[in-house]
Amino acid sequence: MVRNVVGIPMYNTHHMRILLIATKTPWPPIDGGRLVLLNTIDALREAGHDLTLVAPVDARYLNQKKVFENLSTRCSAHLIPVRTRSGFETIANAEVTGTPITIVRHSLQIIQKLTEELVKRHTFDVIHAEQLQAVSGTAAVRGNGIPVVLRSQNVETALWTFAASFRSPFTRWFFRREAARLARWEAKCLRGVAATIALTDLDAVQMRSLAGPEALIETVAPPFPAELAASPTKLPGNPAVVILASRKWLPNRDAVWRFVARSWPRIYQVLPEARLHVFGITESVDQSRGVEWHPAPEKSEAAFPTGAVVAIPSRHPTGVPMKCLEAWARGLPVVGSPQAADQLKCRDRKAMLVASGPEGFARAMVELYENPERVETLVAEGRKLLRQNFDPARVAARLEEVYRKAGAESR
Repeated sequence: MVRNVVGIPMYNTHHMRILLIATKTPWPPIDGGRLVLLNTIDALREAGHDLTLVAPVDARYLNQKKVFENLSTRCSAHLIPVRTRSGFETIANAEVTGTPITIVRHSLQIIQKLTEELVKRHTFDVIHAEQLQAVSGTAAVRGNGIPVVLRSQNVETALWTFAASFRSPFTRWFFRREAARLARWEAKCLRGVAATIALTDLDAVQMRSLAGPEALIETVAPPFPAELAASPTKLPGNPAVVILASRKWLPNRDAVWRFVARSWPRIYQVLPEARLHVFGITESVDQSRGVEWHPAPEKSEAAFPTGAVVAIPSRHPTGVPMKCLEAWARGLPVVGSPQAADQLKCRDRKAMLVASGPEGFARAMVELYENPERVETLVAEGRKLLRQNFDPARVAARLEEVYRKAGAESR
């Protein structure tokens, strides 16, 4: 049983009306966070639920008409044209209010107002806030009988704490201060929502440590299909090694640059015909031999070409490496860090080769080069994990279970 806006009980056995509040548009899926939300929308829609999406879009970087066209077939999309706050404006506001910078950056009154208007005009069974920063968009409708469920793709406090470890002395102090401020904010938020969804058990443990026993925290993996087609266009290299980069997300950017600077020279030394293809960075001052730079593709399959090997050197201690799931689905082998293996529960090396440091990655690449049959085994095991843990229908059912549990808890 769930309640509508005015608190009237509704006995709804399956079909749910879900209001999604996001900090960015899920289409185009040019990063892992967008892909998580886009796949979730598809899975919930396929399960028969009605979805309404509220998300900001910065027209300086995305074509709003094209974004709407791709989302309108999936949900009722309400896209808000915004201009991202400047760094100075964000920091100044954060200092005055004592609010964490990442929260200030995504707190938009226009999102709050639209959410309030939608709740007045329509009946929703649950409000799903995608990411900690999106919870501010629900401020005007809290306490009106609709449960708010937060899905955190990462533990934000852990990200800022990790980022502080590789900053300069001054910025390290700044990041640590922000991490402490964010820890208090995140803990309060986890306790304040009806339920929180973590993507991994590792993240759930950290969230419970932050929030305490009073917070309802559930683990639900992100949905991902078990089989997708790889790009038929092969890239140069024997082997062609692919790595996906992000200019804006510090943990990813750090891991990619460390791989290019430290691990790739050793790989290129033992496999001189290999080529590294970095997607997400169009130009670079780096002149490393055997490295080619590519923009982030509009269609993700372009970054997963037939015959390539996907490297995932991530070191950050939270979240799910979505590029690994996509590599498995598209039939590509993965060489990943111990952290990536932990997040995906595949430290047994059946679904990926686990490597650390230049020598570790070089040995793994040579192993795949000399044993091509190993590729088929890795892909088969990866797809097995996708079917077991990330099946979209199962994930949608699990999400519905958490939504209904949150409704019961909020009553």
